[in-house]
Amino acid sequence: MSDDLSTRFCEHPWTCLEIQEKGLFNCCPRWVNHNRIGSLTSKFRNQYPSPTLDFYEEWNSKRSKAFRKSILNGSFSMCNPEECPRIQNGTLPTREEVLAGKHGVALRFILEFEMEVAQPPSVINLCYDRSCNLRCPSCRKNLIQYGEKNQPDKYKQTLMINKRLLRMIHSKPHNVQLNITGSGDPFGSPSFFELLKKINPRRNPLVSINLQTNGVLFDERRWEKLKNIHKLNVSAIISLDAGIKEHYDKVRVGGDWDRVLKNLHFIQSIGLKEVRLDMCVQNNNYKSIPEFIHIAQAHDFFSYTSRIFNWGTFTDKDYNYHNIFDSGHPDHGNFLKVLNQDYHYHKHDWGNLTDFITD
Repeated sequence: MSDDLSTRFCEHPWTCLEIQEKGLFNCCPRWVNHNRIGSLTSKFRNQYPSPTLDFYEEWNSKRSKAFRKSILNGSFSMCNPEECPRIQNGTLPTREEVLAGKHGVALRFILEFEMEVAQPPSVINLCYDRSCNLRCPSCRKNLIQYGEKNQPDKYKQTLMINKRLLRMIHSKPHNVQLNITGSGDPFGSPSFFELLKKINPRRNPLVSINLQTNGVLFDERRWEKLKNIHKLNVSAIISLDAGIKEHYDKVRVGGDWDRVLKNLHFIQSIGLKEVRLDMCVQNNNYKSIPEFIHIAQAHDFFSYTSRIFNWGTFTDKDYNYHNIFDSGHPDHGNFLKVLNQDYHYHKHDWGNLTDFITD
C-alpha cells in the first residue's frame, strides 16, 4: 500500500455512482467514510424518493464537486485508506501515468484541467433494495424482503427509483454498467428482477450488467425470463463465501451448497463475459480458502477475498470472535499460515487482505 496518496488518482468520483437507501455515493460508503454526494429525498417535504429525483442533477451536486476536488488536490480527505481495497492493494494509478495518457484521454483531461463537473456515470451500483433470499449473519439479522405483501411501502419506493433510473439509462445510447446488487440479490429481489426485465437494449444497446448474487436462484428457469439481456455484456459476481459445505452452512444461512455448485456449472455454460467468486473471510470460513480458490480455478472463474466488517449485526464480543484479522485473535497465526500458502492462481485477487500476505 502506498502511504503517499498525493501521487495517486482515483477515477470513481467521475465514473461511479452508488445508489443506497440512505443516499448517493461514489463507491462503498465505508470506503469513503459515509460521505454522500447526493440524496434521494426531497429537500422541502422530506419525501422518499423525491418525486422530482434527477440523477443527473445529483451527480453534479455541490457535494459531488467537493469529493472530486479532494482527489484533484491529492488529499483523498473523504476516503478511508484502511478500508478502500484499491488503496490497500496499491492499484490506484499514479497521477504521472494519468497525465501521460496511460489510462485514457478522458482521465488525462480531468486531471490536467482539474474538472469538477462530470459526464454521466459509466458505472452504477444499485444498493437501494436489501431484499435477499438469504440471511447471512455478516449482513443481516433477519430475512429481508420488499414485496407487495412484505413491506409494500418500501417495495413501491424501490419501483419508483427503478423508474427514474431507467429514464436515465434509456435517455440515449451511452456506455453504462449496472451492478445489481451490493445490497441483496438480483434474483431474490422482486423489484430488481423487474428492473432487469425492463432493460431495453433497443433504447440503449451499450448497457452492460454485472449480477452480484449468492447464486442460489441463478438457475436456467430464471435466466430464461431475462432473454432481453442475453445479448448484452453480462458478467457475474457470486458470493460463495466458503470452500466446503460445513463452512458455507455457517456463513450463508438459508443457502443450499449443492444447489449453488449445480448452478455454477450452469453459469459456466451460458457464456457470460466474466464470472468471479467472492469470499468474505472470517473465523468461520478462513480454513477453506484453499478449497474456495480451487472451485474458482476448476470453473476458470476469477476469485476475490475481502475482510469481514461489522455492519451492525454483531455485538462487539461476536465480532471479535469473527475478526480473524486482529493480531490478538487466538487463531490469527493459523489464518496467516492458510493465507500464505502457494496458490499459484493468477485469477485470484486478495483485495484488502493484501497486507497480510508476507511472502
